[in-house]
Amino acid sequence: MTETPRTPPQPDERARQAQKKRNLWLALALFGFVILVGVTTIVRLADSELGPDVGFYWSNPPQDNSRSMPDLPAGDESQSEEGRNK
Repeated sequence: MTETPRTPPQPDERARQAQKKRNLWLALALFGFVILVGVTTIVRLADSELGPDVGFYWSNPPQDNSRSMPDLPAGDESQSEEGRNK
């Protein structure tokens, strides 16, 4: 017994018009949302100070640079003889 694939029912003209109207409103809402996100991002970036002592959306307190950082050992001095033999 072989069955022929059924085709979905074709909507009438009024249903197609309603579907097109819904799609148009959905597209406009999506476009508006994208514009809103873009404008919000531009405003937030324009108000931020992107310097070395400042974060992206928040302010970091200035660092006290009066203390010098210790020098890191060179590549050969980083491992002791005992660490290499293990």
